[in-house]
Amino acid sequence: MAADAIVTANTEAGRWLVMVERSDDHGWAIPGGYVEPGEDPEAAAVRELEEETCLDLASMVRMPLPARYVPDPRASDEAWMVTVPVRFHLGALPRAELPAVVGADDAKRAVWVRADSYAHLAAYISGYYAGRVFRAHQAMLRDLLG
Repeated sequence: MAADAIVTANTEAGRWLVMVERSDDHGWAIPGGYVEPGEDPEAAAVRELEEETCLDLASMVRMPLPARYVPDPRASDEAWMVTVPVRFHLGALPRAELPAVVGADDAKRAVWVRADSYAHLAAYISGYYAGRVFRAHQAMLRDLLG
């Protein structure tokens, strides 16, 4: 099982989402990873977020969403990936006050990206970073962002 941290904030320009560029060349993803044995998925999302972005939201209110299957490219016929998305919404902030994020651990880099819709997110990643959204997160992000 995995857990993913969906961190959003609104500015005068629109909605923003924290994304990381994966070091395995599978594209841009929301921060997340495997839940350790005996670990709660919410705690795993907080841990993975801090490991990959240096953003500590342990004390922030969060909302776990229902577990869902994700088509991870590392899956096989015998093993597939289920993740628990955990939502963190920072509310309305001036653009200059979005918390700093830094790519760490297995993330090449971490950034805030415009995410008014999934189409806008994909275009932003393509246009600014010549990248693509991690296949395993595409449907989940479409559902969450509309």
